[in-house]
Amino acid sequence: MRNIFLIIIISCLLSGCKSLIVIPQKEAYQTEDFINVVISDFVAKCSLFKKDSVFEVSVEDTLVKLSFQSEQSRWVLDTVYQNILVVDICGMEDDKEWYYPDAVIGSKGKLPSRYVIIEGKLFFWDDDNYPLTEEALSVFKRYNILTEMLEEGMIPEFTINDAAKAAHYYFCRGDASNYKRVVTNIATGYYDPPKLKCKCIGSSINKLCNNYPKYTRKLD
Repeated sequence: MRNIFLIIIISCLLSGCKSLIVIPQKEAYQTEDFINVVISDFVAKCSLFKKDSVFEVSVEDTLVKLSFQSEQSRWVLDTVYQNILVVDICGMEDDKEWYYPDAVIGSKGKLPSRYVIIEGKLFFWDDDNYPLTEEALSVFKRYNILTEMLEEGMIPEFTINDAAKAAHYYFCRGDASNYKRVVTNIATGYYDPPKLKCKCIGSSINKLCNNYPKYTRKLD
């Protein structure tokens, strides 16, 4: 089913039917399913797709919200939403992926290893269960997203564009068809998430729990 789902989405995108997003119902969704839905929606409906040619996709398995404590001048843990999964897409602009000598063909978790190209634009993401292939590495080099290899112990330099916007997709964990998109320049977890009506995971009754947190904690 997963392969059929991916073929339907990519075939639709390549043929130009951008208003159609196919989301089959499942008993359990995998991370890849959420990523496929996000990329499909982003290409079809998000204006950010037109602004870059390379996009990094990242997954936050459980939404964690922080709050700013003015008395202590620091961000602290506020709320954990165990029913909410977040997938972010952001344009790379001039940023690049840094890597160490152990990022070789067949390695896992050293460099992003999954990707898809749609309308000539690259989407890539990490998958610690999927090895880096020669094909993926060749694509990353072709799109010039890699830095020079870093020596062990070196710390890479980061550039942050506070004005750059990203698309954040908030999903009910058990339903890839139930989601909301937020486009903002504020990082996930630093603003109030959109409201979703989610079925409680593990509940014996068909009960809605919205995106109420599993627990809330504030630090003194």
